Amino acid sequence: MHKAKLGDLTKDEFDRAIALMPGALLEIVSAAIPLLADSPAGRVVAISSFIAHKIETSTFAPASSVAKAALEAMVKCFALQLAPSGTTVNAVIPGFTRKDAGKPGSLSPEGWAKAAQRTPTGRLNETSEVAAAIEFLLSDEARQITGAMLNVDGGLTLG
Repeated sequence: MHKAKLGDLTKDEFDRAIALMPGALLEIVSAAIPLLADSPAGRVVAISSFIAHKIETSTFAPASSVAKAALEAMVKCFALQLAPSGTTVNAVIPGFTRKDAGKPGSLSPEGWAKAAQRTPTGRLNETSEVAAAIEFLLSDEARQITGAMLNVDGGLTLG
């Protein structure tokens, strides 16, 4: 997540965020279209972020927010294009998700406590909860769900 503010954000930094998020989805899914179309259960699940929906000072990252919003629009475009083949394309939008110390995106213990307080459920996501949402979208039971943005955020984006 690149946190440079507008006015300080360079075009190169912005382009990098676009290349890493919607750009990568474009390349991967485009390359997989023939395989997805031939599959009896083609599935694509992208990972977005609440920062595309909740723009605020504490998580302000304009390049990442714009890139994740573009990724979500691309999910909808791929969903429409690939639906006739039976392929579904969706996104999961996690809220604050617990990460091991030292990993990218990890916070201090105080930061995690503040994140949990900001979440209506009062707790952080566990990685298993995000994985369960992805697993469901990959399942046969989700074959009629396409173009969806599934929030797994404990209500963080409610208001």
